[in-house]
Amino acid sequence: MFVFLLPYVCASLWGHVGKETEKLRQTSIVRLEGESAEHKILVSMDWGVWEIPMEEYLVYKLSTVMPKTYEKEALKAQAVLLRTELVQALKEQEDQELLLSGDGQNRWYELDISMEEFEIWRQAVEETDGLYLSYEGEAIQASYFQISNGQTRDASEVWDTDQRPYLRSVSCMQDKAARNYGSTVSVSRADYICALQEKLQSGFSEAEIWEGASFTYDTAGYVTAVSFTAQDKEPEQIDGESFRYLFDLPSASFEMKKEERQMIFRVTGVGHGFGMSQYGANCMALNGETYDQILQKFFYRTELTKFE
Repeated sequence: MFVFLLPYVCASLWGHVGKETEKLRQTSIVRLEGESAEHKILVSMDWGVWEIPMEEYLVYKLSTVMPKTYEKEALKAQAVLLRTELVQALKEQEDQELLLSGDGQNRWYELDISMEEFEIWRQAVEETDGLYLSYEGEAIQASYFQISNGQTRDASEVWDTDQRPYLRSVSCMQDKAARNYGSTVSVSRADYICALQEKLQSGFSEAEIWEGASFTYDTAGYVTAVSFTAQDKEPEQIDGESFRYLFDLPSASFEMKKEERQMIFRVTGVGHGFGMSQYGANCMALNGETYDQILQKFFYRTELTKFE
């Protein structure tokens, strides 16, 4: 269906040259020491590959996925999840270097950035140095998203497997107070039909597409499948995540209302709904809970493990 790990491939290092190398030196945030410092992250850029220590990369990455206004314990929980993604990838690759896509990273060497601007993110990484989340000794699939619909999702309901028993549904009612909790998306009849005709393979007519959708939900209230049926045609399904991306819906927790000339989607939550709700984590931190307590809530029977 969809993959939550950062994209990576094995590759050899390209050299930095000239102005780009000097710019990287000038904008370097922090050099962290520790057991995982020897592991290198190679970030693929337009001009080549930017090589940085793993813990330093995490400072940059954390700044792109969680705002500094969030509580430190929430930031620390997020730092552990980002490190877990990298640990899982490094162990699968069986190497001490990992090549990642540089999408969104160019701004770090194009701008003059001071260490002080990254202090809160740096502290979150430093105070969780080398820690990642494991289940029965293995790094987990460290899923996270912005806001739930009031409950996170159970992976076994969607993937029909028990390979991720730590991704269980948990209540997250505080998310309903988030400013972006509810949203409405309108799609014209023409755009709705056109997008689905391109996606579906059985040659459904405009009328069949407009009339024919039925939805399957998981127990958390997210759409897992959208089905289309018509006489003399093979029935087809689109999984919930693919369907929501087709119409740029904030999440797959939605209800659909058909009007004469448009389709109205009423959506709750932001993101796929698996693992840690960032908004929920921040609420827990505001209530005095620590990053390890936050992670224990969202990831069943997992443990903090030191990366060596």
